[in-house]
Amino acid sequence: MKLMTKFNSIRLGLFVSVLLAGLPAYFGGIASAGTIDIYSTPGTGSNNITGANTSVVPDPSWAVPANSNYGWISYSATAEPAATTITGTPTATFYETFTLTGASMGYLDVWADDTAGVWLDDGTVAAGNGSSGTLLEAPNATLGTHCADSPIGCTPGNDAVIPLSLSAGTYTFVIDAYQLVGDTPFGVMFDGALTNCSQAPEPASYLLMGLGLIGLSLGARARRSARGPLALQTVAKK
Repeated sequence: MKLMTKFNSIRLGLFVSVLLAGLPAYFGGIASAGTIDIYSTPGTGSNNITGANTSVVPDPSWAVPANSNYGWISYSATAEPAATTITGTPTATFYETFTLTGASMGYLDVWADDTAGVWLDDGTVAAGNGSSGTLLEAPNATLGTHCADSPIGCTPGNDAVIPLSLSAGTYTFVIDAYQLVGDTPFGVMFDGALTNCSQAPEPASYLLMGLGLIGLSLGARARRSARGPLALQTVAKK
């Protein structure tokens, strides 16, 4: 009898586990589909920069990622641009357009030398600065040893990590980059991801939850059947 009771307890525990595995997706705890990666790609023509976008030789202090698919994009190291200010014309503007099929959440991580402002525009944008969109991170005019002394700068710890929560649609990140000290290295680097957070559960989640409910129902029926004879035996003994 004790062995049967223990077996029933184990079986009930398994059914409850299956049920709980299905619940998070039903209540929106699991994304239904898709992550969009967003990153700067070194090389001519990438990321729709305004101006010459060729390979750049980074300053040794720059936050150059190891074993990553993103990197610095810039004018060439042999043609460093003249100085400007964060209230002047951007030295160069970079555009990154992407489309979301559902409500999504994520981040964008941005570095720049010397600094940059990050804007979010609706639709596809390939010209002009970001002033017509929503400002996500303002440029920083205070210089440190190599670039801006806090986000958005170029050294480790001086990146801007921008949280994102967007509805379905097409958007463009517009990054206005500023060279604050002329004739020195210049560029931007960014990396990010947006994950669809639709609350529609996967079919497998429905199956898991259904199996759990069926298991609980069968377990309850078995316990009722087991209690019936025992109750009769107890009454007979009395």
